[in-house]
Amino acid sequence: MNLYTDCKSCKKEVRIKSYAVTRPDLQMEKGDDFNINCKNCGTFEKKHVNDIKAKPNNFVILIGIVIGIVVTFFLWTIFGAIGTIGAVIPILFWQQEMKATKSFNSYTIKRK
Repeated sequence: MNLYTDCKSCKKEVRIKSYAVTRPDLQMEKGDDFNINCKNCGTFEKKHVNDIKAKPNNFVILIGIVIGIVVTFFLWTIFGAIGTIGAVIPILFWQQEMKATKSFNSYTIKRK
């Protein structure tokens, strides 16, 4: 999942570089409030952890699709039609991304 926030001055998305899976993890990593720099307009802003949003990472879903195609091909050649079960792999990758995104966006930190 990708973390981002919107710049107040230019209204563009600013990507947050973090591997935090949950909002409390992001809070522990960056603190309650942290500064971001918009690469589009160059402004510095102070953002609260609750201002950060998540969206699914399409690259991870693409990896799931590629793995699903490869597994389906090999299983199809070995087992025949039962090999189409490998097509479930991209769906599992997509579900995991959606679940992680929904979980991050639905939980908020109490503001002090």
